[in-house]
Order: sequence, then C-alpha cells, then structure tokens
Amino acid sequence: MSPDCPNPALPATLPADDPSLAQEAGAVPARRASEAQQRHDRLMREIEQLRERLQQWQQCESRYHERVACELQPELKRWCERLRELALRMEGALFLDPPPGKPIGRAARLKAGQWMLSLAAAVLAERPDDAEMLALRARHQDDLPAEDAEDEQAAAPAEDADDGLEPWEREAARRRAQAEASRQAAKQGRKAQAERERRERHGGRTASAGAASLREVYRRLASRLHPDREPDEAARARKTALMQQANQAYAAGDLLALLELQRLHLPEPVAAPVVAAAAAAAAGGDEEARLRDLIALLGAQRERLQAEIDEMVRRFAVLRPDLPARADTITPQLVETLLGTEIRELRARATALERDLGYCRDPASLGAWLRAFG
Repeated sequence: MSPDCPNPALPATLPADDPSLAQEAGAVPARRASEAQQRHDRLMREIEQLRERLQQWQQCESRYHERVACELQPELKRWCERLRELALRMEGALFLDPPPGKPIGRAARLKAGQWMLSLAAAVLAERPDDAEMLALRARHQDDLPAEDAEDEQAAAPAEDADDGLEPWEREAARRRAQAEASRQAAKQGRKAQAERERRERHGGRTASAGAASLREVYRRLASRLHPDREPDEAARARKTALMQQANQAYAAGDLLALLELQRLHLPEPVAAPVVAAAAAAAAGGDEEARLRDLIALLGAQRERLQAEIDEMVRRFAVLRPDLPARADTITPQLVETLLGTEIRELRARATALERDLGYCRDPASLGAWLRAFG
C-alpha cells in the first residue's frame, strides 16, 4: 500500500489530536453530574409537594377535631337525650301507666317494646354507664320471646331488611367496630414505629452518609449563628431564634429546613442547595460521592414525609369507617365532606325523634301512636 494512501481501518486524525473527541470524553462525567443534579431537583420538587400535602392533612386534622367538638358532639348529645326520653316514656306507657282509651294489642306492644330496647341500646353505645338505660334494659330484655323477635325483624321496614337492625342498632354496631379498629390500628402503629426505628439504627452506609451530611450542615450553621458569639443584644436575640429553628430542624432530620436557614441567614451567598450541602459534607470523597450522599438524604426525607402522610390517612381511616378502602383515594376534602354529612344526618335523626316525642308527650295521641306499631 502506498504511503500516500490512507488506511481505511485507521482514523484520519489520531484521537489525541481530535478536540471534539476529547470534549465528548469529558462530557461523560458532566452528563453524569447533570443526571444527578436532575434527580436532586426532582427530589426537591417531590419533597415540596409532599410538604404541601402534609400541611393540608394537618390543617384538616385540626379542623376535623374542632368540628367534632363544636358540632358533632352537641348533636350527638341532643340525639342521645331524645333517645333516653323516648325510651323512658315508652316504658311508662307500655308497662307502668298505660294511656287511656283502647288497649294496646299484643303485637303492637311487642314491637314497641323491641324498639324501646333499641333506643336504650343506642344510648348505651355512647354512654355505657347510663344507669337508667342499664336498668331499663335489665327490666325488659327478656320480655320479648325469641320467636317474636324473629317475627319483629321480619316485619321491619323495607329499608332495614338487609340486616334486620334498627338505625340505632346499626349506629351502635358501627361505633363498636370503630373502637375495635382503633385499638388494632394503634397496635399496628406501634409495630410500624418500632420497625422504622430498627431500620434507622441499622440503615448501613446510606443512612450514615446522610446523617453525616445533615450533621455537617448543622455544625456550619451553629458555628456562624450561635448567639453566645454575638456582642450586640438585638443580634443575639435574632440568632437565638435562628438557632432554635436549626435545633428543631436537626432533631427532625429536616435537611431542607437547614439548607433554607443557611441560604437566608449566612453572610455569604449560596448559589444552590446542592452546592451548599456539598461544601458542608463530611470531609473525604469527591464531589460526585457527596452529591450521591445528599440525594440519599433527600430520598430519606421524602420517605419520612410520605410516612407521616400515610400515618395521618390511617388515623382518619380508623376514625371514619365510611372512608374508601383504597388509601390513595382518601383526601382531606373527602374526610371533611363525610364529617359534614354525618353531622347533618345526626341532626336529622334528632329532629325526627322530636316528632315521636311529640306523640309521647301528648296523652291524647300516645295510645294511637303505640297501637300503630301493630
């Protein structure tokens, strides 16, 4: 082959002399760093979204308990008082002082007596130590033979034919199931917490590297913001407040809060959280390793926020058995909507009892109202 004829198997220019190839070779770590930065930014966005969701749940929990105390409990008390009065008036009319006029038939007496016991059971579901309702139940729980109880259930209104229970009995059963679910959820919550603590104690290199990064960021803040090093009284008060925030964030393992304090309150500007954390990371290792440690720590932060949200959803699932089975469909808005519906329904039931109490309070209509049970 002629020396002047280029060999097609060889490049026309040696790689060492080709600047584009040199740039491409240098672009590999740059691209890797860019991918890591993108992952970091994505984690930051996800964490911010989770924080917003957690704040919504926290606000929902506060409003929920406030509405339970200010709206649901008063309506529940009103409902129970009407149940008690109606049960006691029915007992008097059926067994102690029958109303004047046509006698009440056996079938009507049995059905009215069964409903009276249902009213007492509903009260006892809310107030287990109600002495009057306990005594009423003890006096009459054997008055209705088993076969008559079955006949009474068969003759129940169509809307109750699915379970044979009065609305008050279903409400009592729901609350008993709610109490049992609450105990089981508390037990499972304790187990889950113990497991999370075990994993944190034995988390391996990732957990230790993340903890080191968190510790170094905190130490950097403490060295610059400690109030004991500030002679000016106003500045000392400001730094005392900032150090309290830093201490709370460090105790909670909240890297983002520490980085935000660093960005806002350290004298020198910080270009980006990743740069600040890399500069404050534990000594040793290259930039890429420190970035990996920061990403691992942010991932752990994301998991903690998600676990807090999941725990709040579980608590509401215990409080409200009417929530959907799928946790990802449960929202703060749905929880508040269901609570509002429960309050309205309880108010409507108490109002309906007022109508029946009106018949019981009037001797002229009491007999006719009881005979209508037959």
